[in-house]
Amino acid sequence: MSVVRIAGGNMREELPLSEKILQTLHNLCATAPDLARRSEELAQVLQIDVNELERILEGYKSEGFAQSFVDSEGKKRFYLTGSGIIKVCALFT
Repeated sequence: MSVVRIAGGNMREELPLSEKILQTLHNLCATAPDLARRSEELAQVLQIDVNELERILEGYKSEGFAQSFVDSEGKKRFYLTGSGIIKVCALFT
């Protein structure tokens, strides 16, 4: 399992890559279909392989935390569902 370091105030926390992906969607305000982000953009921000990113997000789709669709240019876009937003918020409580 990959781990990504994040800084939060004076406290340092480590999040698994899968949770960092959800946090990144949240930080980019990808919380509705019209705000969805392309896989390539997310992979670039996180500096990971786009196939790994999509594999992880497909898992979150099956759990109800994310949704995706293919845009008019044939690119896959992802966004958080309400449950996904709650999951991200719970990471820090």
